[in-house]
Amino acid sequence: MKIATIFCTTLFALFVATSCSTTANTAKLKPKGEVSLANQNWYLVNENDVVKGLYDKDVSIVIDEANATVSGFAGCNNFTATFTKVSGVTSFVNFSETKMACPNLGKEKAFLSMLKNVNSYEVVGKELHLYKGNILLLTFKTT
Repeated sequence: MKIATIFCTTLFALFVATSCSTTANTAKLKPKGEVSLANQNWYLVNENDVVKGLYDKDVSIVIDEANATVSGFAGCNNFTATFTKVSGVTSFVNFSETKMACPNLGKEKAFLSMLKNVNSYEVVGKELHLYKGNILLLTFKTT
């Protein structure tokens, strides 16, 4: 319960901090680090551990550069999105998700909203940091 409360509070604070911007929904993909961005299972983490969703399943994403897709588990529902690369800028578009009725859908919507606001990333070791400008929105790790 404590992890869920911390996760919710963190998501809400980050959502509020980023919701006032009207910048385009783009991501500049400039890989840095030791692990490939693509075709990895990236698990959302907070300061305590991997964030768990419904039925104790990890909140996660997978980026498939060959098929220009991003997919994952947002806490209750699965989601997919497409992206296009133009001059080093990647736009995440066409988000779709399953429509299961679950408790705390607000957390899931905040998570997806943050993904839509990402405009840069950095791979550091086995961590993926997603940013909007200089603001760290989400941190994921891989095994």
